[in-house]
Order: sequence, then structure tokens, then C-alpha cells
Amino acid sequence: MIRAFIAIELKNQETIKNVNNFTKRLKLNQAKLKLVEPENLHLTVKFLGNIQEDLAPKVYKLIQEDINRPMFGDAILNYTLKGVGQFHRFSVIWITLLGDIDFLQDVKNKLEELLYRNLAVPKDKRQKFKPHLTIARLNKKRINYKNFDIFRKLVNENKDKEFGNFEVNKITFKKSTLTPEGPIYTDLVF
Repeated sequence: MIRAFIAIELKNQETIKNVNNFTKRLKLNQAKLKLVEPENLHLTVKFLGNIQEDLAPKVYKLIQEDINRPMFGDAILNYTLKGVGQFHRFSVIWITLLGDIDFLQDVKNKLEELLYRNLAVPKDKRQKFKPHLTIARLNKKRINYKNFDIFRKLVNENKDKEFGNFEVNKITFKKSTLTPEGPIYTDLVF
């Protein structure tokens, strides 16, 4: 079994640095906050979970032939990371993606349909794609309530902060190996 997902990678080093500087500030107020490592920053398009190893080359081929080549072609799309937000009462901290979200929704829809029709991969229950960059997770059982107001204020004060731009010209197929130190992501290429 391979734990796999399909993602948009964040490659702009200046933008990654800006995100990392902000997450370090968050961590000062919540020591138990689990930050996403800079090399692991990505936008998940589709989480596949554990898949059979023999399915992986088929998924890769589908991504390359039916999504990346026909939908992206030689296009390079520009996106901006701007505005910090949170899900589930601050258990997930994220940054909003701005740009041609409709195009990414089309990519997501086509990917879902092709995976389901050709490889029997179940579709996501959520129809609307809300692209965001997860930057940190907070386990509610480990919250430092003494500093939580400062932490919450820092998140809320940065709802309009711009972190930078990055280019997108494809989606990638990734493997996630879970370790005690955190996940290790590697490209799946066949």
C-alpha cells in the first residue's frame, strides 16, 4: 500500500520563506503547534489515502496524459497566497489562494471524474474545491490556553497578509510516508 495524494507544489523560495517566518511566530505562542515543514508546503487537490501499489502507475499516467498535458499544456498560471484563516476552532491554520480558482476547480472536477470512471477511485464528498495552503495544525488537547488569546489574535490580524506569489504549470502525484518526526513527501513518478 502507498499513502498517496495529488497536489500543487509551492516552489517559490521567497514565498516559502515568508510563510515559514510567519509560522515561526505562531509557534512562539503555541509550543505544541505542529508546523508544516517548508519543504512539505503544498495545496492538496485530492487525497487518495492508502492505495494498492499497482494502482499508482495508472494514477500517474492519468495525471500526465489527461490532466497536465491537455489542461495545463505550456501555460504557467500565477497565484498569490494572501490571508490567514482557520478551520475547526483553530485546529488547522491555512493561507488562502488567490488567482484563477475556477481553472483549479475544473482541474479538480476532471481529475475526480477520470479517477472514478477509469480507476474506481471514490469521489470526494465535497463538490466545491477550496484551495488553501495548510501551514499548521493544533491538537486541542495540547493547547496552551495561557497564550491562546495571543495566538488567536495573531491569526486574526493576518487575515489580509500577503505572503507572495508562485507559478503553477501542473499537478503532482505524491507519496506520504508517516514518521514520528512528521510526514515525508516524495514524488511518485513512473
